[in-house]
Amino acid sequence: MSLFFIIGITIKNSYQIQENLLTESLKNKALAIFNLIVDMRHWNAQYDGVYVKSEKLQPNPYLDPNFIKSEHGETLVWVNPAFMTRQISDIASKRDGFKLKITSNKLINKNNAPDEDEKKILDYFDKNPETPYSWEIKDNQFKFMGALKTEKACLTCHSKQGYKVGDIRGGISVTFDVANEFEQLSEINKEKTQTIIFLIIAAIGALITLLIHESMKRKDEIKISKLNESLEVKVNELDEFNKTLHKKVQEEVKKQREKENLLIQQSKMAALGEMIGNIAHQWRQPISAVSAIMMNIKWTAISEGMNKEFIDERMKEANEQLSYMSQTIDDFRNFFKPNKEKEFFDLDLEVRKTYKILKDTLQHNNINFQIFSNKEIMVYGYPSEFSQVILNIISNAKDVLIERNTDKPKIEVHILKDEENIYCKICDNGGGIEEKNINKIFEPYFTTKELRGTGIGLYISKEIIEKHMQGLLVVKNNELGAEFIISIPIKEEEA
Repeated sequence: MSLFFIIGITIKNSYQIQENLLTESLKNKALAIFNLIVDMRHWNAQYDGVYVKSEKLQPNPYLDPNFIKSEHGETLVWVNPAFMTRQISDIASKRDGFKLKITSNKLINKNNAPDEDEKKILDYFDKNPETPYSWEIKDNQFKFMGALKTEKACLTCHSKQGYKVGDIRGGISVTFDVANEFEQLSEINKEKTQTIIFLIIAAIGALITLLIHESMKRKDEIKISKLNESLEVKVNELDEFNKTLHKKVQEEVKKQREKENLLIQQSKMAALGEMIGNIAHQWRQPISAVSAIMMNIKWTAISEGMNKEFIDERMKEANEQLSYMSQTIDDFRNFFKPNKEKEFFDLDLEVRKTYKILKDTLQHNNINFQIFSNKEIMVYGYPSEFSQVILNIISNAKDVLIERNTDKPKIEVHILKDEENIYCKICDNGGGIEEKNINKIFEPYFTTKELRGTGIGLYISKEIIEKHMQGLLVVKNNELGAEFIISIPIKEEEA
């Protein structure tokens, strides 16, 4: 009988182990979900919340401001850690048998009020701040709550509630429906009772009893293995989701920085154009006044007996200079005027407009500038942005030629096309780009000009050609110097 008693106790203990394993797996699963939510909240908090572009998401009424409008009129909703947790909770709660909730004893949002069980755990956390989490199984529900400690980043929103760093300011609860799991254990327990009764009845069949026990043990191990495998798959899915989310966040941050760089550059150009427009407005009246004064001087001089032909020649020269000043300021103003929509424009004409802006500087430094174009070539895109790209490249070439004191410096622009693309090649004889830098020059903030450069010009130029005009901007060294090649696909209307 003692042998059968030992065997019965062994079977009972095996079922207790199964129950402990199931409980431990559920606890680990809940803890993994809690840590994942805390990590996402930390990420959100380090940026003091993030803005989400959405016309459907209702802003959090407890945040101020809870949304802003972009310059394009888009609604950007402010999502702080608590708001983000609630959004994730709403999504998670739509799954059968799963519930996620953030709650606190000091509420900002009444919708986060704790129920009776959650209130008891929060009170326990307040009295025992070193306890990281609490769990229980009640009414076929596995209820887990992790303590949320106040960190420095949390004080932005919660300092007014009286919290300090290290205080417990609430918790995140994770609830699973475990009815199926415990129903399976109940079925196993029924089999346990039947097995023990069978062992007592079959006392004389020790060998048979032992074989049955081993068979039952194997069945139990298979069931436990399946439960563990199922839980492990779910934990792995959560880990993979965490990795994917981190990668997507990095990609979105990178895209946002690129957009910000473009907006900054466009804002600078628009501000420069507006400033030049104001200068032009201020110039008009003094130019007119000078013209009137000169006319008065002319007639006074003639009446005093001076040579009329000589006076007319000087007046003509002065008026030409005034006209040149007026035209120059108009050229600058039009050059920096931003384009709102794409249009077809003459590539050669835009290059020549750019040259007019740089003409005096190039001539002052004895730089020979030439444009080679056989015929009118039309391109579809933003003419003002294209001109800024040409301005950036020519300005960089000019700086290199001056810095290296190149003998007989020159810059050439070649405009041509084939059946598929239109090309604009800009070459100089400045000796080319160092091999160690040629693959870096289009990277943001990379510059070889030390204090004189920002490293943003060529990066913006590449963004304009490749993202705004669906073209390609590359650079290589030839036998004389650097060669920038812009290629733009031909539209049907251009062919």
